[in-house]
Amino acid sequence: MSAPAPPPSRRRALVVLPLAWAALVFLLTLTPSQEMPRTPHWELLAFDTAAHAFVFLVQAALAVFSARRQSWFPRLKVRAFRFVLLVTVGMGAFIEVVQMQMDLGRHGEWSDLLSDTLGVGAGLLLMWLTRRFWQ
Repeated sequence: MSAPAPPPSRRRALVVLPLAWAALVFLLTLTPSQEMPRTPHWELLAFDTAAHAFVFLVQAALAVFSARRQSWFPRLKVRAFRFVLLVTVGMGAFIEVVQMQMDLGRHGEWSDLLSDTLGVGAGLLLMWLTRRFWQ
């Protein structure tokens, strides 16, 4: 007779969450613009800025949550906030550069990278302020 399996950990890292969100972000931001719905320019400017910030706020929050709860890489756990800042801002920069190079109707803009960075900062601040509830 085999021994019963240990109970599952209640502190799972949930690594799949930030990876799935990142995949969705790449899919949505690198979709050719011919397939995107049309919005008025004035509405797009305000909506686009808020959307970039929100998407990267969620990415940063999920990544920090996962990195701080994982146990495979102790250094990552200690430096999660710095690591997530660098990786998520780098992800935003990569998306903007790819959009600049694409000939599919998308345009990379440095103002989008600024919105991404503000969203990352807000996500990290949110996770820092609420860390005692989820760590």
